[in-house]
Amino acid sequence: MHHCKLLIVDDEASWVALAARCFPPPEYKVYTAETCAEGLKIFDLHKPDCVLLDYNMVGQNAEVFCQKVRSEERLIRTPIIIISVDFAREISAYTVCQADGFVPKIDFVSKAPAVVEMVLRRVNWERGVIKAGDVKLEKNKFQVSRRARPAINLSPDQFQLFYLLLQESPNFLSEDAISKYLYASDFAPQNTDSIRGLIQRLRKKLGRQLGRRIKNKSRLGWIYLQPRLRAKYVLPSNLKR
Repeated sequence: MHHCKLLIVDDEASWVALAARCFPPPEYKVYTAETCAEGLKIFDLHKPDCVLLDYNMVGQNAEVFCQKVRSEERLIRTPIIIISVDFAREISAYTVCQADGFVPKIDFVSKAPAVVEMVLRRVNWERGVIKAGDVKLEKNKFQVSRRARPAINLSPDQFQLFYLLLQESPNFLSEDAISKYLYASDFAPQNTDSIRGLIQRLRKKLGRQLGRRIKNKSRLGWIYLQPRLRAKYVLPSNLKR
């Protein structure tokens, strides 16, 4: 199953091919279009999760595409990221097109994947569903599910903590940062045991397969490692389970 359906609309075929390579399967299923009209047809047919749209195409304009999408209730919340060779288009991308993001073409390869992930994460959070790898979180129910397995019910604190670890992966989070996020206050020594206890309860609730993805290293803090990241990160021998 693909993680994200992505539509790229641009009238330069060679550039579209380059852009598509930035979003490989199985994480992405990429659809492409060379005109706004073709893009709208693909949009209606496949219901993409996100659109990357060139601002200026020959005889066309991103504003028309965006007005069409934003005028329909069933499409209005689909994120659109504007791309352009013209940095000056950024203001219009947000004010006229009501875009969710903007990426200059010169920075596309280095920035676009991160912008897409950021926008999708925010939109899914607003919708109440967060997907990360093989895990799905439903914030309205405080539930975590993985593939076809039964959903796991978490407490609000456990859910917020797990979401934070997913959001920051593959970076470590200090107990100071976790405390500020959960308790909206500066770090206090008495919170240390509370945080560690909460993490242990979260791991137990998630079960062995998911729980063991949460790791700890002295002086660095806590981290959630997706299965595909394990080969990338060589865990020190003193990384606690």
